[in-house]
Amino acid sequence: MLLAFSLQSLDAGLRDWAASLQMPGEAIFRLGLAAALGGLVGLEREVRGRQAGFRTNLLVALGSALVMIVSVFFAYVNWPPHSGFNLNIDPARVAYSVMAGVGFLGAGAIMKHDGNVRGLTTAAGLWCVAAVGLACGLGMYLVSIFATILVLIALWTLDILEKRLPRVRYRTITVRRPWRPGIIGQTVELVQSLKAIDVVDTSFVRLGDLATVDIRLYVAFRSRDKFWEFERELDGHADCQLISWSDG
Repeated sequence: MLLAFSLQSLDAGLRDWAASLQMPGEAIFRLGLAAALGGLVGLEREVRGRQAGFRTNLLVALGSALVMIVSVFFAYVNWPPHSGFNLNIDPARVAYSVMAGVGFLGAGAIMKHDGNVRGLTTAAGLWCVAAVGLACGLGMYLVSIFATILVLIALWTLDILEKRLPRVRYRTITVRRPWRPGIIGQTVELVQSLKAIDVVDTSFVRLGDLATVDIRLYVAFRSRDKFWEFERELDGHADCQLISWSDG
């Protein structure tokens, strides 16, 4: 109860201080806050070498805040009356358009490579940064700051936690062996006998004079260290050549 009252007092104090700046001072403060919060998220993305970094996140937040400020001021404009129709202004429609537009921007950050989809977190971060910018433009200062803190926690702290969680990883490995009847089943048994590796699916292609065969194995494992150990043991096997492997 005390915490809720303190937060309410802090939020009211921020709003009153910003309102005392009057226009355009308050609008400039909102834009500056949006740029700062978006830049914080962008710095985290920049440090990690992601597609959308500091400038992209800053501009998304700044642009979203500006659009919200403009849309709110639509309602304050004294539109001249016209006979025959009524003019209704809905600022929420502009905010909806911003989120839809940022969705297209986020789609550009998503890439598919070798069966893996990358950039989903970056796209989600851009969408959240746009929402933070809209909140800043509407004057929801404390909510904007708290939302940015949560976004940073999700991107940074939870990423560290996620790496510690035991989860199943998938890779496709290609093994070249001399062809003989039953070699596919023997290879599957060999792979599953080496460490904690499970074969999910398999396919093969016989090469050249059909004397050798490339066996593609879709494997599942939990420990990266176990996979590296498995790779060394498989490559050291008498009649096995590890040709390639890829994630996904």
